[in-house]
Parts: sequence; C-alpha cells; structure tokens
Amino acid sequence: MTGLRRRKTDGGYARGEETRARIILTALSLFGERGFDGVSTRDIATQAGVPAPSLQYYFTNKEGLYAACIADIQAAAAKAVNPALEALDALLRAKATDGQIIDGYCTALDGLADFMFASPDAASRALFMRRIMPVKSTLMKADASKGTGARLQDSCTRVIARLSDGGIAEDEMRMMALAITGQLFSFHFSRDYLKVLLGHDEITPEQLTTLKQIVRRQTTLLLKACRRKAG
Repeated sequence: MTGLRRRKTDGGYARGEETRARIILTALSLFGERGFDGVSTRDIATQAGVPAPSLQYYFTNKEGLYAACIADIQAAAAKAVNPALEALDALLRAKATDGQIIDGYCTALDGLADFMFASPDAASRALFMRRIMPVKSTLMKADASKGTGARLQDSCTRVIARLSDGGIAEDEMRMMALAITGQLFSFHFSRDYLKVLLGHDEITPEQLTTLKQIVRRQTTLLLKACRRKAG
C-alpha cells in the first residue's frame, strides 16, 4: 500500500500534497461546525471537491483524517513558535540578561499569537480544537506532553526559575507559567463572544498588533515581578 501512495513525478507528488492539504482544511472546518459524529467522509469529500475514495487513500478512515487534523494543527503551531523557543533555550544556556530572557519568551508568545489569529484557517482550527478535541481526546493525549503548548509551559517555568533563582516553589511556578501562557487562549477560545466582549467578531491585523503589545507588556511585568531581590 505504501508503494501505491508514492508519486512518480514531482508534479504528481505536489498535486497529491495539495489534495491532502485541501481535505484536511475542509475536515477542520466541518468537524468544528458539526462535530466528529455530525459529518461523514462523503460530506468532507464533496466540500473538498475530491472523489470520496481519496479520503481512504490518504487517511484510511475518518479517525485517520481526524488524527491528521490534529497533526496538522500541531505542526503549524510548532512552525510558528519553536524557532523562538529554541532561541530562548540558547539564551538560558548562555546565562543572558533578565531582559534578554524575558524578551525571548515574549517573542515566543508573538509567534503563538500569529498562529492563533493571522493564518487564513485560524478560525477553523480554533473551532475544531474547542469543540472536537475534548470529545476525542484519546487521540491527542499521547502527544500532549510533546506539543507546542507543553513546550511553552515548560519554557515559561524555566524562565521563572531562572529569574527567581529558586525563590518560588515549583507548584507556584507552574501555575504562574500557566497564567502567563493562557493570556492568548482566552481570546482564541472566546471567538463566539468577541462581539459581546470587544464589539467585533474577529481579531483584525491591526488589533492583533495591539494584542501582541498588550500581552508582551503584561508578560514582561509578570516575569520581572519574579526576580529575586538582591540583599
């Protein structure tokens, strides 16, 4: 079966990847709107504009397609955030200044904000994550500890440990890290209420710039407050 899924030409491979990506994008939208049990593979194929057997060819079954949606979200998040986290790791190893380390973590949050709000399919991803993942959570639990969210949480905890120089208990550090990383998620998962809370339905590019500035400012203040005072 593996041999059948290989493309003999670069053009054929590219078309295959484009088809696979279009199916995933369609599935994200439909799963988010209707729920896992409320949409069929035929529904997805029809909206994606591909023959129904294509879904079996690329994903085996609906569960495989669902898992591919999760993997697609995880890969996109990692691409947006991991470079900043790798740079932050280097700063921590190099014993950089507090300001450099705080700025490094804020840059990682900037990447998270771009992933959440700047991509064309950001709304579909948010709806999928909010409505579907809790229901089919068994498919994501195995990789949860390796995901971008977990890495952000771990990085923030290490930043707090570095700034506090052992002055904050581990449980408190983890709660503080969760509070800091959770700032953006309150916007991400409240899309249905943005109109009520903010007066508009979506985060525009201009508003995203403002949001990133606010989160950076708040994160900087919170992390600076962790520093152990001399003497």
